Amino acid sequence: MSRIEEMLSELPGCSRVGQYRAEVDGWPVDRLEALGHAILASGDAQHWAVRSVLDHVLNLLALSPSDERAAAVVRVVADGLPLESVRTVAAMLAQGQRARVLVSVLAGMPPGDAATELGACLLHEMILRRMPVDAVAAAWAQRLAGHPLAELPLHSLPGETRVPLPHFGTHAKSHDTPFLPGRVDLITASGTVPAVARAPAPADLTSAVRTWLTRSNGRAEAAMCTLDPPVSPGSVGVRTIEALGLDCLAGGGLALRRASLDEVVPVLFAAAAYGGAYDEGLGGAYGREAAWRSLNALAGGSHVGCAWWLFDAANDWFQRIAWDLGVLCLRPGGHVMAVLASTDSD
Repeated sequence: MSRIEEMLSELPGCSRVGQYRAEVDGWPVDRLEALGHAILASGDAQHWAVRSVLDHVLNLLALSPSDERAAAVVRVVADGLPLESVRTVAAMLAQGQRARVLVSVLAGMPPGDAATELGACLLHEMILRRMPVDAVAAAWAQRLAGHPLAELPLHSLPGETRVPLPHFGTHAKSHDTPFLPGRVDLITASGTVPAVARAPAPADLTSAVRTWLTRSNGRAEAAMCTLDPPVSPGSVGVRTIEALGLDCLAGGGLALRRASLDEVVPVLFAAAAYGGAYDEGLGGAYGREAAWRSLNALAGGSHVGCAWWLFDAANDWFQRIAWDLGVLCLRPGGHVMAVLASTDSD
């Protein structure tokens, strides 16, 4: 019996996996790849111990800069890795490998659903990291026809220069969560108080917090408000926002500040990519797509000429633990203000 076969027979009955992860740390690339394929073929890949070792193998292959390791992890993925795990591998590859290696990986990506998903996610993980994808963009745009990410542009978009990217280490992942508006430059002026008419909000408005609502304890409020008379960005104040009649501000305590697109996009991206209290979000590629769905719904299709604010409130609606989000968009002309607020707790 080979050591890989022994390991696969031992893992389902073990209580700790540290010794197995430490053992494979010193394995060569071909043996790591063989272990990855064997785990996927075993039918036990969802067992926590087996899955832990598989995740470690993927980590070792994807994060260490090497043409050979990058090619090996692609072959393991193409063997049928679950699609949610494929998203993580794409992010690890984008962190660990040089742009030249990644372009080569994309150019030589094998057929199959898992490989296509890896390529789709890897493209957008590279774009988020300002890596060039021009050499493979046309071919992949054709391959991704009908894919959920097909409509997302294969180039950087305004506001994406400061999105919080994850950092993968040997045993953990970390990321920033830039949700709260902070306590600097808060607006204290009363502002104009218009008459407000509420209209149904488009479903896409809550895309960035979808997992907060479906996989965690989150709640959200999405609103479309017509203002009469229209207001200018400079005339928006505390009472302007209170006049919108939002449930999330029913207890008062509004904290409001003006924001740029470079601040709003990271907030929406982090909410979508990393999720709420009890979920891990959509990952970088799908987080990018969800963030832009919310932003386009807030802006009415084009962010050009829009004014933005971030907010939360010291009241019973916002949990104020770690997952609180409030975005306001005043569309050009000042007649329409769109709102997305969400909160979650553990």
